[in-house]
Amino acid sequence: MLLRQVSQATGFPAENLFCDPDNISYDALSLKAGVGATFFSFETPLAIKKRMDEGRDGDLKEIMPRWTPWIPPKTEQAFQQGGIFVFEGTRCVLDHFDKATGAHADFAMVLDTAKNYNLAAEACAANPTPSSPPKQ
Repeated sequence: MLLRQVSQATGFPAENLFCDPDNISYDALSLKAGVGATFFSFETPLAIKKRMDEGRDGDLKEIMPRWTPWIPPKTEQAFQQGGIFVFEGTRCVLDHFDKATGAHADFAMVLDTAKNYNLAAEACAANPTPSSPPKQ
């Protein structure tokens, strides 16, 4: 049900969404968690301001009128920071740990990395877990 709601709200295909209700991926990748480390980080307002200054806030402005609160399966997941990872097989060739809310990786860099390694979407999906813990 949640996948369908996210898909309908964003227009992103539900079959391309990945849900991790047990937090296995986040825990394995040692992503930041907790209200102090995420939402109340001094880097959060800086990241949001940078996004606005660069004119990259249109998607946020568009979705906010339709946004509704959602309670995750585990309450602590409400303050779970993300990241982005590119794998070549089991080897992590790019990792970005979001420092704060809104402090995302440069997506052009992520795509360039994938292109440089000639990674197809099927290859990336085949083995999404690194064989060793990511560097921090």
